[in-house]
Amino acid sequence: MKKKILLFTVLFAFFLNVSAQESIISDVFEKFVENKISSMQEVIDIDDEQAKQLKKVELNFLLEVNSAENCWWCNTKKRIEKLKTKKEEQLKEIMRLDQFIKYDAIDKKKIKKHPIWMLD
Repeated sequence: MKKKILLFTVLFAFFLNVSAQESIISDVFEKFVENKISSMQEVIDIDDEQAKQLKKVELNFLLEVNSAENCWWCNTKKRIEKLKTKKEEQLKEIMRLDQFIKYDAIDKKKIKKHPIWMLD
């Protein structure tokens, strides 16, 4: 009886720890997405409704990539490529073409958010 109680307690603590880690990861991703989208709003003309949709798409993307990277049985590289394609399609639906081009260029670090001469 004591062994069963001890085993149950250990399993409960393990599952509690796993759920706490997922919560921490989710919170970190939410803060990252919030900062990313707010900084993009300063550079690109994105309205509040678009920003709300972009946050949702970016957060879902990060959470799905995280689960893909932690999947033992998955082909991680293929799955992440599919997720990137899906994300780009969703971004194209949310933004105008000129907004998407700027967003994509900044996101992939093809251009800087602020010109060098502004950094004094």
